[in-house]
Amino acid sequence: CSGCEAAPRRGEGAGPRDNEGTGMSSPAAAGNRKKRSRENHAEEGADVDVSELRSYIQKEETTLRSSSHEVLNKELIERIEVTKALVEKTCAQPNFAAALEAGVVSEVRRELTACFRIGVKLESWLNTYQPPLSAGGNAGVSAEVQEGIFSNVHTMTVGSGDALHRMLAFEKEHALMRTKCSDENVWLRYKAVLEDNQMHDLCKAVLQMHSELMLIGNSLLSNLQHLKVEQESRVASMY
Repeated sequence: CSGCEAAPRRGEGAGPRDNEGTGMSSPAAAGNRKKRSRENHAEEGADVDVSELRSYIQKEETTLRSSSHEVLNKELIERIEVTKALVEKTCAQPNFAAALEAGVVSEVRRELTACFRIGVKLESWLNTYQPPLSAGGNAGVSAEVQEGIFSNVHTMTVGSGDALHRMLAFEKEHALMRTKCSDENVWLRYKAVLEDNQMHDLCKAVLQMHSELMLIGNSLLSNLQHLKVEQESRVASMY
């Protein structure tokens, strides 16, 4: 009739809301909404002034990179030499009681602590070279290499701390079972097995420390060219 409007044909009058009458948003519309959301968040973040934080972080990273020369060329070599000597000294002990009496156990504890500390220093230094993935170029490749080096250092750091905790757990077990065992023969059998395990763990700790320190040194020498400081403009985009 003349008073009725013609019904829209299929495909006409449908806005971006529906996809052929299904009520679902089209992929293009969804992408536009996500893009607008990111832009809005970027505009909100642009109102925050972090210039002082940026300057402070850059200054601290420069200090860490400067101090790394002594860590790499002196401390790391010293740790490798000490652990190498400890491997021979520890494995030469006939049993845990002899190692304890000779002071080898205390030396291993001190060296585990020293390796943990140098590991934290190396991790902090490596973190100053992490490039933003949005920097372009070979930033992704460099990030993968740096992550591999960091993983080697982190394994040594965690391993040193874990070894110290295991040594403490063995001592706790020794003290606890000594007070619980009323039968002297049972205690002597248990003590022999416990000390065998303590000796095994002591040798394991120093062998792993020396191996991981050597691995860190080799991985750094092989991939040092990938540790590059990003351009200031690119670094600024991280913050």
